Order: sequence, then C-alpha cells, then structure tokens
Amino acid sequence: MHEHAYPEFLDYVSGIKTNYLREGIAFDPNFNIAFMEQEVNANVFIHELKDSGRKVMAWKNINFYIKKNTGHNLMLDDKVIGKVFTFSTKSVFHDGANCFLLDSEPLSNGRRIVPELTRNTVLSVIDNASGYLAGQVKANGEFHYGYFPCFDKPIDHYNILRHASSTYSLIESYGVNKDEQLVKPIGLALKYLVDQGVETLETPDGVQRAFVVEHSSDNEIKLGANAAAILAITKYTSVFKDDKYIAVAELLASGIEYFQNDDGSFVHVYNYPDLSVKEENRIIYYDGEAAFALMRMYGMDRNHKWLDMVNKAFDYFIANEYWKNSDHWLSYCSYELFATESDPRILEFNLKNANGILDFALMRETTFPTLLELLLATRKALKYAKSLTITCDYMAQFDEVKLLQAIEHRARYQLNGLMYPEVAMYFKVPERILWGFFIRHHAFRVRIDDVEHNLSGYCGYLDVL
Repeated sequence: MHEHAYPEFLDYVSGIKTNYLREGIAFDPNFNIAFMEQEVNANVFIHELKDSGRKVMAWKNINFYIKKNTGHNLMLDDKVIGKVFTFSTKSVFHDGANCFLLDSEPLSNGRRIVPELTRNTVLSVIDNASGYLAGQVKANGEFHYGYFPCFDKPIDHYNILRHASSTYSLIESYGVNKDEQLVKPIGLALKYLVDQGVETLETPDGVQRAFVVEHSSDNEIKLGANAAAILAITKYTSVFKDDKYIAVAELLASGIEYFQNDDGSFVHVYNYPDLSVKEENRIIYYDGEAAFALMRMYGMDRNHKWLDMVNKAFDYFIANEYWKNSDHWLSYCSYELFATESDPRILEFNLKNANGILDFALMRETTFPTLLELLLATRKALKYAKSLTITCDYMAQFDEVKLLQAIEHRARYQLNGLMYPEVAMYFKVPERILWGFFIRHHAFRVRIDDVEHNLSGYCGYLDVL
C-alpha cells in the first residue's frame, strides 16, 4: 500500500498511460471506501482532460458506482478527499466449475495465470475468440462492429475493409479448429461482402474490374479493401474447397491492377463510380496487403500476371526502403514471395522488416497484435531459407534468438487483451464482450478487427507449438 496526498496522486496517475493504472485505490487508510483496479478502469473513475495530458477523478462516475453497488449516497469530490491509498491484490476467480489463480504482475494483473502456452491452451483461445467473432455476425451477414464496454456503447460506423479481414480471420480459425458453429456466420459474412460491398464496372481502359466500395464513407474505393476481400475469398476457397466466389476474386485482383502505377507503387483511394483519385497515399499498410492478396491469388490460379505485379511492387518497396515501416502485411507477403521464387533480396527485405521492431516487441506495454503476426512470418521465412540453404548477407546481423524470444513474449503478452470472464465481469454488460479482444488504451474498445488480428496471430503461433 502507498499513501498519496490527493494532488500528488493526480500527478502520479497523469504520468501513467490512460487505463494503465494497475492498482486499486482507497480513500481512507482502513479501506472503508476502496475499489480494485478493475473497478476503477472498467467504470472510468479517472479520465484525461482533453489535450492536456492531465488526469482527474471522474466523481460523477465514482458516486454513481458507490450508490449503485452499496446504496450509499456519499457525494465525494475534490474538496472531500485528502489522501488516496493505492494497493495491489492477490486474487482467485471461480467460474462455477474451476478455480483460477489470478496474476498480480502490473501489466497482467487480474487475469488468470497461464503457466505455459500449450497447443490446447492456444486452441482454447482460438475457439473462444472465434466463437465471439462469429457471434457478432447478424442474420444479414453484417457484423456488430464493436463496443466501448465501460458504458456498453456500440461503435456506430462501419468499415467494409475490416468486415472483409475479420471474415478472413474467421475462415482461418475454422481451418484450425473445424468448429461447425463458425460455418454459417462465415457464409453470411462472405455473402454480405460480395453482395453489398463489391461493385463491378468497366474502367477507362476498357477492362471489367471489381472494387470494394465503402458506401458508408463517401463511396470510397480503398486498395486495402480490395486486398482484404481477396484474402477472405481465397482463404474460403482453399479451406472449404468451394470456388463459387473465385471469379469475384479474379475481378478484384484486376481491380488492384488498376491501382498499380508504372513504377510499382499503388494509388490508395479512388472515388466511386468515376474512379477519380481521392488520395494517392493514405495508410502505408495498404501496399503490403495488396501485394499479399495478389500472392494468394497467384497461389489459387497460377496466373503469372499477379506474380509479376508483386515483383514489380517489391522492386519499388526495396528501392524505397519499405522495410522501415515494419508492416505485418509486408512480412506475410515477402515470406510467400520468397517461398515462391527463393530470391535472397526478398529474404533480406523480410528480415529487415522484422529487425526494426524486435526490441519494441519485447518492451511494448500495449498488446499490439500485429507484432506477433509479423514476427511469425519472419520465422517462417528463416525456416524456409535454412531448409534450402539459401542465405543473404543480412542474415549474419539478424538476431534469430531475439526473434524467437519476441515471438514467445508477444504470444503470452497478448493474453492481457483477452476478455476472460474475470476481466469482462467488471464492465457494464459482460456477456456483450466476453471472449473478445480489447484495446486497453482505447477505452477497452472491443472491435471486430481487434479480435481478428489476435486470432490470426494465435492461428499462426500454432506452427511454433
């Protein structure tokens, strides 16, 4: 327990990332008015003043919580409280069948201790999280997009790109666990994507192409959306042995061809339907996602046009040092391109793409799920290179031991973002977010893409196990 004068406590919490206070607080030394860390964070007892970096006590929320849970009408405020006592806890959780010892370490406080990441442990995470994501698919195929769980506030906009990539991760999960409860939601989500998101039109060069249109956002055509749709369709085709959407994927790949410039780079956003350029560059991740989708398309139909486009893109990526972006999509794509052509330049690109974030991956306090995806693709590239005794000069300075340490660390650390029952129970409507993945520093947001990236990482991690 630590005692703080009230102004000193505000200084203390102002130096901590939002929602990362991992201690309980009490307003008296006898703990007559005391709250565990989970109560403090899940009920927004502390909030940051906009654009100031300073944090203050949200007395309205605190007093409401006290009255709701104890019946006492205390009306606490800054004038009443002179000291704040912070404390740590040791806890157990019983779910009605099993008892779990909960972690007391600062960054994993309050969730069950997982002694070892076994295959069964990871499969259990995939089963639960994919079940949650499947449960977000509505009867019309659209997802419940996400929630801010402190106040059970739904996220009211929609993003068809994230719809497509979340569908991809659901299919990926089914490929791992063969959970039949995922089949219907996958079918609904994929049908919604094709029926509501994909538009086919003749481009000015006289070619029929397909584009994913973001109707909810001024009819934008985003490079990343075309890519995510191809990833979902090709994964569906390979996992379910059903090619009913493959013609759509080919048209979407032809759409990506329209995005590519002569130098190998890509335009990022067009307007629909006139195909005027809205933004030459928006999100750096679109480039790697598009190249990865083309690799998956090539793997499906062996059309060398797609492979040529990827090689053209990588000439541009290498010349412009895109490895500095440490993009997980580029890691995925460069592995598959290297596995196809065994080009040492692509291996070097993959290693450089990972090398810049190894220390970051070991130290980062947010769960940041795409880090694991990136690192796993680099592990596969190294493994493939060794199997064929292919080397590049950069291998000598790449720290493979640190890579493996970072993979193990991220796989364990990402569990801190899982809505285990003992975590979810403190929020307003626990059943709404149970077994989803959340982003702590974004008000514990549980959004479909937050679940998606964690799922993809754990599906990939099974190869390590």
